[in-house]
Amino acid sequence: MAQNNTPPATFEDASRLMEEKLYSQAAAEWKELLAKDPDNANLNWKVGEAYMNSYNEKAKALPFLEAAANKRGSRYGGLNTAGYDPFDPKERNAPPQVDYWLGKAYHLNGEFDKADEYYKKFIAEADAKNDYKPMAEHGLEQTANARTLMADPKPFKISNVGPVINSQYPDFSPVVSVDGNALFFTSRRIRPDSSNVGIIDMVTGLPFENIYVSYKNRSGNWQAPELLNINPPEGHLATVNVSADGQTLIIYKDDNGDGNLYESKLVGEMWSDPVKMGSDINTKSWETHGALSADGNTFYFVSNRPGGYGGRDIYRVVKLPNGEWSKAQNMGGTINTKYEEDGVFIHPNGRTMYFSSTGHNSMGGFDIFSTEQQADGTWSTPVNIGYPLNTVDDDVFFVTTADGKRGYFSSDKIGGYGEKDIYFVDFPDEMGAEGLAVLKGFIIPPPGEQLSPTTILYVTDKKTGEVKSYKPRQRDGVYVAILAPCNNYNLDYRVNDKTVHTEDIFVECESAYQEINKEVYLNPVSLEGAASIVDLPKGAPPGSKEKGQPVKEGVTEGVPEKAPENAPGKTPGKAPAGKSKETVPAKTDEQRKEAGEKHVTPQPNFAAEFTKYYGYNESGITANEGEWADFISKVGKVLDENGSVKVTIEASASHVPTKTYGTNDNLSNVRMEAARKALLDAVRAAGKDPAKLLLESVNHLVQGPKYSGDFKNTDKYGKFQFVKLKVR
Repeated sequence: MAQNNTPPATFEDASRLMEEKLYSQAAAEWKELLAKDPDNANLNWKVGEAYMNSYNEKAKALPFLEAAANKRGSRYGGLNTAGYDPFDPKERNAPPQVDYWLGKAYHLNGEFDKADEYYKKFIAEADAKNDYKPMAEHGLEQTANARTLMADPKPFKISNVGPVINSQYPDFSPVVSVDGNALFFTSRRIRPDSSNVGIIDMVTGLPFENIYVSYKNRSGNWQAPELLNINPPEGHLATVNVSADGQTLIIYKDDNGDGNLYESKLVGEMWSDPVKMGSDINTKSWETHGALSADGNTFYFVSNRPGGYGGRDIYRVVKLPNGEWSKAQNMGGTINTKYEEDGVFIHPNGRTMYFSSTGHNSMGGFDIFSTEQQADGTWSTPVNIGYPLNTVDDDVFFVTTADGKRGYFSSDKIGGYGEKDIYFVDFPDEMGAEGLAVLKGFIIPPPGEQLSPTTILYVTDKKTGEVKSYKPRQRDGVYVAILAPCNNYNLDYRVNDKTVHTEDIFVECESAYQEINKEVYLNPVSLEGAASIVDLPKGAPPGSKEKGQPVKEGVTEGVPEKAPENAPGKTPGKAPAGKSKETVPAKTDEQRKEAGEKHVTPQPNFAAEFTKYYGYNESGITANEGEWADFISKVGKVLDENGSVKVTIEASASHVPTKTYGTNDNLSNVRMEAARKALLDAVRAAGKDPAKLLLESVNHLVQGPKYSGDFKNTDKYGKFQFVKLKVR
């Protein structure tokens, strides 16, 4: 018979584990001692205390705290703790704070009346100087908030991202690039190569935190997560934020208890070694989280440095003319409280901030709040984002997509794949972002070739002359840029500093969120060939939203099976082998400045243009339209003179809902495809070779004002319902 050689638990060993904050291990030791003495109030308290302080086992604490409170004697005279010795193995009584913790356990279990009973009991008996008394008073405020918020649930649709992303291990702290194509997150899973098997974080009994990334394919589906190359052999590395273009990652490192913020840059397909963020961002205090504005000029971060309002506060630094960060400024008492703030996120519009707080009108633990920057630079009173997104437990890390209609977060909801899963929440249309335009798309290299590392998009504000450069992601050619509305811009796509495509665009002044999806072919392809827009995934533009798996609150049946460690989904490989024709590295903006060079904006000339405006749900082009015949005649002349024609197609839909096409993006695609087919048919009818029509770029947009139930208002929506064809 096999013998168990594990030494029996001792009071001293369990106490030492508590001091080392190894709470789950301590709970196991306390339970072993309790099994031999089940009427011991102190041992019941010790088990409950360990579970309440554990990483992921708080729900187990309630029966032990109930037993401790019921068995606790009063020989110490109410809340006078004199005589209670937490380190004495002979101690059998529970300490006074058991009532506070029992109230907290009921609070987490959603039993608010019982929670209030024990919070009040503790307050009534507690000494005025007892550290737990203000915590119990705050607990009463939070249960009141919880009742109010839960009585008015918000129409949120919450979904699990699914088993491609989530594993049987904790997966959390999601951050999403502005284009929606890259999802970075923190996970405690076993690595794909099993290199962290047996390397365990003693505090949790799980592998250390590592950073993973998943990219969407052209069909809008997440691919198998990839381990970032910067993760250490052991020790924690966690996601904090990602820049608007998805190429700068903000990272948290524990640094032996002195938590600091680092940044890593995407170089080709590899991430650079994390570098500690400079200036006044990191201190000897604890810096836990941060968020970079879309223009890269403001960084919001969380710190518990001295001089704040209490606990962790949110601070801000701005980029100085010399490229350094300014001194940190506290965000003030409108946002920060005497409690804890964390998980700050700034929306790409630069005005909407989300953060988590245990203060304000939190319903328990951290809740997610939103605030808006006003015209005078002040911030509005934070608003609790509401139930069921917020719960009585900690809800901390939350980010949204650029349109503001979807948020990603992590939770330990019942029915997930692991202890923590990544979820998304879809908001009602009225909660969408405003005053923001996002230019995004793919730059597509010639078949069989990888995208040249010299590929750069230059965006020039034609009013101010300001030029910004954006590098596409080399693995798939995805790029993204934030554009202020009501402006004219020149787009200049260059390879090895040679313009391969250029055009002017105007971003409408309407307040609704606008998306400009543009695909550019570095080598124009046949309009009727295999790579043309007819073969692009329908309804799956860059950053299209995944469906996910619906979550039913409070339902425990139908729990998904645990996600396999190698979850479904194919890891995107590199492009087929082949050397890029361009080998000269492009100059960086800094190199250009040093050389005194300036970007010269090209003049986008087209030989002919055609625009067709549509009524509600209309699409297509008829051959007998007068302007269309003139356009086709000009296309024929360019064909005769040059032997080929480069074509740019742009289609747009308004925000008026369409049941016929499902989404406005689908309607925009239908108009784009109808224009492609009409052009091919017209050129063929004119006796020309349609194979000589070469697709240079395709555009599809959803733009204009928010819909307000007035679909017959053609003056309001009509100018955003069109198709445009341009040739050169």
